[in-house]
Amino acid sequence: MSFLYRINLLNFVYMKKISVILTLLAFGFCSQQALAQGKYVHANNIPVTVLGTTLKNPWVGGFNAPIFSEIDMNGDGRKDIFVFEKDGNRISTFINQGTPNTVDYVYAPEYAKKFPVSMHDWVLLKDFDCDGKEDIFTYSYSGGMTVYKNDYSSSSGLKFNLAYNLVYSKYGPVTANLYVAAVNLPALVDVDYDGDLDVLTFPVSGSFVEYHENKGVELFGKCDTLVYQLNPSCFGNFGLSGLANTGILNAGCRMGEPQAPVIDLENLSTMHSGSCMIAFDIDGDYDRDIMNGDILGNNMLMLYNGGDSTVANMNVQDDNFPSYDTPINLITFPSPYYLDVNNDGNKDLLTAPCISGSAENYNNVLYYINTTDNNSNIFNYQQNRLFVEDMVEVGAGANVTFTDIDSDGLKDLIVGNYGYFRPIPPFESGLSYYRNTGTATNPAFELQTIDYGNFFSLSLTGLDPSFGDIDSDGDQDLFLGNTDGTIIWYTNTAGAGNTPVYTITQPELLASTGSPIDVGQFSSPQIVDVNRDGKLDLIIGERTGTINYYENTGTPFAPQFTLVTTQFGGLNVNTSLTIYGYSNPCLYDSAGTYQLLVGSISGYMYQYNNIDGNLNGTFNLVDSMYYGIHEPDRSTVDVADLNGDGINEIAVGNNAGGIALYKWDTSSEVSEVIGTTFGFNIYPNPASEMITVKFDSQLLKSRNIEIIDLLGNIISELTTDNNVAVIDTRNLSQGVYLCRVVENSNVITRKFIVK
Repeated sequence: MSFLYRINLLNFVYMKKISVILTLLAFGFCSQQALAQGKYVHANNIPVTVLGTTLKNPWVGGFNAPIFSEIDMNGDGRKDIFVFEKDGNRISTFINQGTPNTVDYVYAPEYAKKFPVSMHDWVLLKDFDCDGKEDIFTYSYSGGMTVYKNDYSSSSGLKFNLAYNLVYSKYGPVTANLYVAAVNLPALVDVDYDGDLDVLTFPVSGSFVEYHENKGVELFGKCDTLVYQLNPSCFGNFGLSGLANTGILNAGCRMGEPQAPVIDLENLSTMHSGSCMIAFDIDGDYDRDIMNGDILGNNMLMLYNGGDSTVANMNVQDDNFPSYDTPINLITFPSPYYLDVNNDGNKDLLTAPCISGSAENYNNVLYYINTTDNNSNIFNYQQNRLFVEDMVEVGAGANVTFTDIDSDGLKDLIVGNYGYFRPIPPFESGLSYYRNTGTATNPAFELQTIDYGNFFSLSLTGLDPSFGDIDSDGDQDLFLGNTDGTIIWYTNTAGAGNTPVYTITQPELLASTGSPIDVGQFSSPQIVDVNRDGKLDLIIGERTGTINYYENTGTPFAPQFTLVTTQFGGLNVNTSLTIYGYSNPCLYDSAGTYQLLVGSISGYMYQYNNIDGNLNGTFNLVDSMYYGIHEPDRSTVDVADLNGDGINEIAVGNNAGGIALYKWDTSSEVSEVIGTTFGFNIYPNPASEMITVKFDSQLLKSRNIEIIDLLGNIISELTTDNNVAVIDTRNLSQGVYLCRVVENSNVITRKFIVK
């Protein structure tokens, strides 16, 4: 039997404003675009309507495998919602409006910047030091947990500081890291009701639950210390089946003690990795029961504790929970969350996938309301798209494109996707059409269909659209990229100003050689006049992270695409941690000069210039984190001036199936100067022994260079009058660092990696 593991190796998440030093990451970088002082911010006020209802939080970015936690982020005494998306390690934060008996949360992305940048794989918020403020528990690459303490104050607001780099426990005479797998979720709860936070988790192998008892109260008389010791018996005297998400009751696993009876031993899994559980007192009898979601089933398992707070004994189970109502059935690997979402004081039940990729990605947040209280906990099914129903969401993989579909002069939004989950593969991939029903200065979008052009019928995945008048007849034709690396050519036969009618011209777009254009996998086309000769050319992103350039060597009426290079601009947007880049190009004109933005697997956008007159050369990398916008993972990008102010709005899709929309904002004070006269690059990046900081300007000026870790600590600092500085990195641990340069009042920061 094989088991599905989800271990994210990427550690690229939002740049957080942990200290004043990191503020500039949220505020942007030096840009060649002629922009007034300001920054790109979320355009949450641009409305989206679906079936007559205006979405409450349209531009959140989607959910594939969300982990939900409660926390008061703004100090108003109400529990807000923190969501950690396993697919890309993305954070979404929602402020609770506090309306009684109502699910009433507003997307507040500014709070995401308050959380540490180094969280990955899973995050749970639990109060470990009894101060009433939820702290952070997150996976450590060492095979355990890292803990950050919540140091919120009315003066500084939400703030976290590292408390435990790695949590340890005593395994008999040996002290080692308290093991929690990347694919699992532990239960963090006061098991024995002594006031400190205990841990229930699965060991490296096997199906028994380990109980790590916190000895903080016993040893020190306080609950603000994590001092763990493994209880020698398996918690609850049960194991999990290796065949399905069901319990094997009366199964003992005592270490160093007489072996308890084991029932149905042959069905116990010895390598059971893939369980996400919670522990709470479901029946009010002062002990901890367990609810478990599992890689081996779509059901939820409820195990009732017939013991007590000292000795647990699971003696009753419901493997179709809640069998008294609509049972949970979520493909694949559901995970439970116990929190009050409707402001009635009773904790409700949410269920979402604990893994992405092979799981439900659209109807994927099940909401069960608690109809009684926190002692009896009767859950009734309400819906299967909580929070998701308020977003622009297309399943998995959002490929964004602006174009004027209805010829009314306003840019509409077309979103291709990797696909909507289907129990029988493949996913169902199509185009969603959001018509711009606003005005030239006040955009608004309304969903028309999720199958624009009837492309579900293709049975392909990863549809990525690009529109352009290929044959110069006045209407917009369509190129469709997809996961197999080819491109489908559709001619719009409707004529200018009419509702488009797409007729397939070439099921595989041919190059001038007569062979199909095939970039390998995940073709991401853009129709654009690259060489400004009046004919539309073609650039194509792909999985490897490079861009292909095909020049139109035909006529404006009968195109012929001739390969110029598979390394357009000499660029590649893959990372040191992957062999892929998933390049998504957006070449656009800015005041008569081409700029290139490229979405990438990291979730950042790369910005390039020096393109005009240099099509066979190497483009200049202006920024690898364009204005700090980060939508992990596999960001896609397109730009359009939606409000007529002369500055582009930016739509960014991601692998979780949602979209973030950004607009330019000049109202916020910023500490750095946009359009500053200097820039710099860092190489090699990643580095092992040293980095070279090379400045663009040839003018000799005094500059202060700081190397900063992601907790905001200044590791090293130097002042130089030279245009090149070499910095030793041999004493730095592996990870992500920031290089901040200050010249007079100008500040620029770049990221680099030490491997």
